[in-house]
Amino acid sequence: MKVLAMIAILGAVLGAASQVAAQDDPLKTARDLYASAAYVEALAELARVESAATSSTTAPTTSPITRRDTDAYRTFCLVALGRDTEAQALAESLVRREPALSIDQFPDASPRIAAMFASVRRRVLPQLVRDEYRAARALAVEKAPEAETRLRHVRQLLDTSEHIGAWDETLADVRLIVDGFLELAHSAEPRNAAGEATAAAAAPQPPSPPAAVVSSSSDAGVVAPIAVFQPQPNIPPAVLDLVRQLHGTSKIDLLIDEHGAVEEVTVTQPVSPAYDRLIVAAARKWRYKPALKDGVPIKFVSTVVINASRE
Repeated sequence: MKVLAMIAILGAVLGAASQVAAQDDPLKTARDLYASAAYVEALAELARVESAATSSTTAPTTSPITRRDTDAYRTFCLVALGRDTEAQALAESLVRREPALSIDQFPDASPRIAAMFASVRRRVLPQLVRDEYRAARALAVEKAPEAETRLRHVRQLLDTSEHIGAWDETLADVRLIVDGFLELAHSAEPRNAAGEATAAAAAPQPPSPPAAVVSSSSDAGVVAPIAVFQPQPNIPPAVLDLVRQLHGTSKIDLLIDEHGAVEEVTVTQPVSPAYDRLIVAAARKWRYKPALKDGVPIKFVSTVVINASRE
């Protein structure tokens, strides 16, 4: 009798230990089945785990990590069974929920599965970025408190997209606009006088033009350069709206050489880094009839003011 009692106690202890292990790792059985190539059985076990978590009134709610891993292993099983359409749909759902998900964290993922996930991420992320950007932009326009957090999330998605090669010119424009919104948010923050003074002292000062360069057409015998090719900067409408909200007027100094080409561009009155970069890029392509001194072409520093409200 004592032996039977000990066996019963041992069975109870082992059963309790098994329940604790199952609670700590509810997917262990499913993973073991997947590892042994029992894919149909693994899918059934994953369904059982999910059903138990959602139907039980006493069990804790399934954690996001468990839900993610459940869907990941379900995807692995579907790929192994050749059910590619279902697998890709589930992988797309995973990517939308967790864009930064790396399949490398699953040691059971085969190269075929890794390639499928990579393909899905490259396909899904650009549209996900655009969807998230539209939502973040609406919050930014409304000046909602959570706008900056959502914009930074979009910025992270953009970085991820570029990293995995899911990149195109439209996403480059989105990044430019998102950076502009973030700059606008920071420009609205109050600054104390000491901070502004420190920032001004730390900012690089524009280089002084060489002494031989003329910067005034009022000098005797000097004729100022004349623009012959000066197209307007191509500013995305959303960035232009931001600049107008900042009431920004950009001022640049152009060093125009003896052939009429723009040798250097110095921003002397910045508006925002995103906008200033576009202005500088455009100005570098401008061409002039060179300045003259006593009929001889010379270098000349010309100041150009660009008012965004008039573009």
